[in-house]
Amino acid sequence: MNLKHICFIVPGYPTDEEPVYTFVKQLVCSVADLGIKCSVIAPQSITNTFFRRKKIRPFHWQDISDKNYKVDIYQPRYISLSNIKIFNTSISSIFSQRAIINTFNKIKINPDVLYAHFWHSGVVAGIIGKKYNIPVFVATGESRISIVDKYREKKLLDSLEDIKGVICVSTKNMEESINLGLAPKEKMVVIPNSINNKLFYHIDKKEARKELGFNQDDFIVAFTGSFTHRKGVLRVSEAIKKLDNVKSIYIGSGKQRPNDDGILFCGRLPHHKIVKYLNAADVFVLPTLAEGCCNAIIEAMACGLPIISSNKSFNDDILNEKNSIRIDSNNVDEIANAIQYLKENHEVRNEMGKASLEKAKELDINKRAQKIIQFIKERSEVM
Repeated sequence: MNLKHICFIVPGYPTDEEPVYTFVKQLVCSVADLGIKCSVIAPQSITNTFFRRKKIRPFHWQDISDKNYKVDIYQPRYISLSNIKIFNTSISSIFSQRAIINTFNKIKINPDVLYAHFWHSGVVAGIIGKKYNIPVFVATGESRISIVDKYREKKLLDSLEDIKGVICVSTKNMEESINLGLAPKEKMVVIPNSINNKLFYHIDKKEARKELGFNQDDFIVAFTGSFTHRKGVLRVSEAIKKLDNVKSIYIGSGKQRPNDDGILFCGRLPHHKIVKYLNAADVFVLPTLAEGCCNAIIEAMACGLPIISSNKSFNDDILNEKNSIRIDSNNVDEIANAIQYLKENHEVRNEMGKASLEKAKELDINKRAQKIIQFIKERSEVM
């Protein structure tokens, strides 16, 4: 297959002001750097924009990849109505789907492939793909695949029956997709999430702490993620309260607020600034309850941190006994004990950090983009 142009259908696209779906941008720009033209349709909810007082983005703008390739971003507006349904179909999904289809018809591009990020984007991509005879690929990375809750079964089956391939970020996502009847295993491949090593890399800890004004002798725990029950920010905070002389960094935002005594930083950061804070830490702790494949963990690994995270299967493709301590994410005592163990065992901590760096070398976004493109080419030739 001569692959010249991919149209990505995604739930959102980041800017410096709104660093959401940063993993989408990383993949799109890495594909663009392979010399493949990339167009992106990412609908924006004007309801969310109004209530959260965010700036409405233009319908069309351009992003620039590392190698200066231009990426066309199309962001049609739609009205979102929470979880309201009619005939077992999400109203918000209907409005978003209509905005995407109208935009595709309007911009009159002729891509070789449609690449839908998450299964709900796969539904609308399937509709467009059937109409214009374009191969459709779906990337599944949801913490929980909820597409069956948004659409009637007949619409799901009709829109997804002709998809060419599915890129799963974890074995867990692949198995969940198969169990839900969304696609057969022979159409699937597991390619874990990856990081841009120009954004996340190892820095000398002393230099990072000096620049941030942190004490060189402190033991520092880092957390990155939304401040929610699922991610476990309060479980980290409660675990730290059980320990002596432990400082903390919380990067993110949300309704739940950590309140341990040793907080050195708590709040949002531009994506490119996170690397300095991670490198200032001794360990990374994320007692998350559900993931597809967690980008925050891979970012911490690329900074050379040992990981304390869930023993659930969504971590199996990126974590092992060499680079992590796997815990019951609901058990605050287990979290505290793991932190204390690494605090007391400097050599173990160093060896785990080295193992994280080695594993992160495999999880490079450019390598991931190449694997995905190869899979697309191979599956596109299958009749």
